[in-house]
Amino acid sequence: MTMKLFGTDGIRAAAGEFPLNTATTIAIGRVIGEKLGGNVLIGQDTRMSSPWILENIHKGFTHTPATLQDAGVIPTPAIAVLVKQLGYSGGVMISASHNPYQDNGIKVFGPDGTKLTDIEEAQLEKRIFELIGADVQTQKDTVPASAVAAENSTGWLERYQEILLSHFPNSDWLRGLRIVLDCANGAMSTIAPRLLTKLGADVVVTHASPNGTNINERCGAVHIDALRAAIGTVSADFGVAFDGDGDRSLFMSGSGRLIDGDAVLLLMARRLKRNRQLDPAIVVGTLMTNFSLERMLQAEGITLVRVAVGDRFVFEEMQRTGAPLGGEPSGHIIFSDFKLSGDGLLTTLKVAEAIATDRASFDDLTRDWIEAPQLLKNVRVREKVPLETLPAVQAKMTEIEHALKGRGRLVVRYSGTEPLLRVMIESDDAARNTRLMEELLGVIRDTLG
Repeated sequence: MTMKLFGTDGIRAAAGEFPLNTATTIAIGRVIGEKLGGNVLIGQDTRMSSPWILENIHKGFTHTPATLQDAGVIPTPAIAVLVKQLGYSGGVMISASHNPYQDNGIKVFGPDGTKLTDIEEAQLEKRIFELIGADVQTQKDTVPASAVAAENSTGWLERYQEILLSHFPNSDWLRGLRIVLDCANGAMSTIAPRLLTKLGADVVVTHASPNGTNINERCGAVHIDALRAAIGTVSADFGVAFDGDGDRSLFMSGSGRLIDGDAVLLLMARRLKRNRQLDPAIVVGTLMTNFSLERMLQAEGITLVRVAVGDRFVFEEMQRTGAPLGGEPSGHIIFSDFKLSGDGLLTTLKVAEAIATDRASFDDLTRDWIEAPQLLKNVRVREKVPLETLPAVQAKMTEIEHALKGRGRLVVRYSGTEPLLRVMIESDDAARNTRLMEELLGVIRDTLG
C-alpha cells in the first residue's frame, strides 16, 4: 500500500526517516522543480535538520531546469507573500511548524503564494514514488548537527517587513504599548522584535535564541504557560506566542488571560463590521472552532462557515465565499487584505492596532468572550484506520451526537500531521463532556488496541 506523503500542511516526519530521508528529499526536490519550474524561493526554520534538507532539495533541483533562491531563516508566511509579490514561480518552506526539533517538513507554494491543492499534491506524490524504490521507505539517515542562526542577512526579511508595513501607518504608532514576545526560538526570532520595536513598541523578548534543537521547546504557541510566566514578571499590555515557523500566534492579555484564535476572530469580525468592511458578513472557521463563537457571531448577524482543519482549507473557502476573515482556534488567522495564509506577525499588528486605536485593553476588547466548555483528547495510533470501518466506534459516536443535539458538538478526526486520533467534545456542561469523552475513548481503545 502506497503511503500518503502530504498531510494537512505539507510533508512532515522525523528528520532522517522516510519520507525525510536523503533519497526521498532529493526526489521531492526534483519533483518540486519539475512542477514549479523557473526561479523558486526557499526558506527554512531554525531546526538543525533544515540546512541538510535544503541541501538535498537543491540536489533534486539540479535534475531540472528550475533554480532555487535561498531566503535563509524566514517565517512561512514571508515565503508565501514574497513569492506572490516578487513574481517567483513558486516557493518551498522547510519546517515542521509547532512540532519538536526532531521533526521537519516541506511545504510547497504555487506562483500565487498559496499552498498546492489536494490534486496537485497527489500528482507530486505519484511522481515521487516513481523516482524512489521500495527499499527507500525503510532507509534512515543520520542528520548532521548544525545550528541555524535566526539572523537573515540577505534582505528577505526586510522585504517582508516592507510588505507588512504597507498595510499600516508607517510611523511609531505603537508607542506607549509594551508587548511580550515569545518567539519559540523559531523563524520569528529576528523579524518580530525588530518590526515591533521599529513601530515604537516597548518589546520584551523571550525565547529568541535558536540553537537548532530548542525550537518550540517549552515555549511558543504550543507551550503557552511560558508566555503566561513572562507576563507575570512584567507589566505589559499584552503578550504573543508564535509557533516555530511563525504562521500562527496565540495571545495573552496583560492580566494573563489566554486569547486564542477564536477570540481574535470575534474581535476582528466586530472591528470589520463596525468599519463596514465585513462584506459579505461571513467568517470562516473550522471543525474545531468553538461553539460560542458561532452563537456570538450569529447574534450580530454574522455567519460562521466551518471547513476541515487547516489554514489552506480556510483560505480556499474565503476565496469561494468572498469572506473577509477566517481562522482557527490554534492561531492561524487569515485577513482578506493578504489573502494567502496564516501570519502570526500580521495578526499581532492587527491586534496591536485595535488596542492602540480603541484605547482599550485586550481584556476590555474581549470581555464578553466566554468559551463553551470544550474537551480535546489525542489518542496515539499505529495506523489511521478509517473510522467508517469501525462499527462500535460509529455506534458510540451516533449515541453521543444524539445526546449533544442542540447543546454542543462532537468532532473525531485523524491529525493530518501526526499519528493521532483527535477527539473533541464541547457543550454547555463540562461534566457531561468528561463523561461522554470517557465513554468514547473506552470504545476507541478497545477497538484500536
